[in-house]
Amino acid sequence: MRVFSRGALAESTAALGGMRDQDVRRLRPALTRAARGGGWRSVPWEGPDAVEDPFAGFGSEHENFRAVIDHLRMQWTCASHALDAGESRLDPILLVGPPGIGKTRFAHELAQRMDTRMAVYSAGGAQAAFQLCGSDSGWSNAKPGMVFDLLAHGDSAAPVLVIDEVDKIGTWSRENPSNTLLDLTEPETARQYKDWCLQMTFDASKILVICTANEQAALPAPLLSRLEVFHIKSPSVAQRKLIIETCFGRLVTSHRCPNELSLDEASVSQAAETPDLDVRALLRLTRAGFAAALATESDRVTLVPPRRGHVRQRIGFI
Repeated sequence: MRVFSRGALAESTAALGGMRDQDVRRLRPALTRAARGGGWRSVPWEGPDAVEDPFAGFGSEHENFRAVIDHLRMQWTCASHALDAGESRLDPILLVGPPGIGKTRFAHELAQRMDTRMAVYSAGGAQAAFQLCGSDSGWSNAKPGMVFDLLAHGDSAAPVLVIDEVDKIGTWSRENPSNTLLDLTEPETARQYKDWCLQMTFDASKILVICTANEQAALPAPLLSRLEVFHIKSPSVAQRKLIIETCFGRLVTSHRCPNELSLDEASVSQAAETPDLDVRALLRLTRAGFAAALATESDRVTLVPPRRGHVRQRIGFI
């Protein structure tokens, strides 16, 4: 589908003529990237290069996301059978649950399986909406927003955009990200999404928006009404063991290992059964144990949990 129309590209290119030379040098590459392939981008559930069921590979380690996976699979199937490509999309979703249960990790793996790009917008630390929709071209060092960059840099019309800690956006204002999120999560307005830096409208309606939150009640009602809500539980002990094993397997296949490595089962069980260790901490322990085994040329990867009282404070989501 055509994400960046010829007319929009021509207007933005013409607008560069009225800018300072340093701004032209900075912004022209962004327009060049957007114009690749005439502004066309692939849709992963359509055409000869369509991705075949990206949800099939999610195993037992993602059991707490089963409802989300089943929902997205049904939407994917429906989108792949749409007669009008403009009407096909994956609706935005909200993942509600405590920090450290794997929400952003799930989104990252989904983007990989969809063969598309992913970006994370941290709503808790955001200052204004310009990070998403671009800063006004009148400002010095103005630059396009994250939504434009996702589509301009990638080859897919359906990248994944994670809005992390969306419940911390706060009060509404002209600069507040809530307003541009309403445009992005509504199909009609997303088809004419505007980047304020380039003064360009483009089709962002295929972007899969995944919001995460601690508390559903903290979200503004207009935004919440646009999201399909899923409450995610913490992974079970069995899932946590699978998460460790999967991380270990990926480390082995992506590194040169002098020995045939194996996990120390006792330390894996101890880590998986320790409630203070969230998914982020389990992954960190696995990587640390793997690095230690390589450094000592050991054939055994042992997970050594931090001493009690030294567990890092949980910040944000994974």
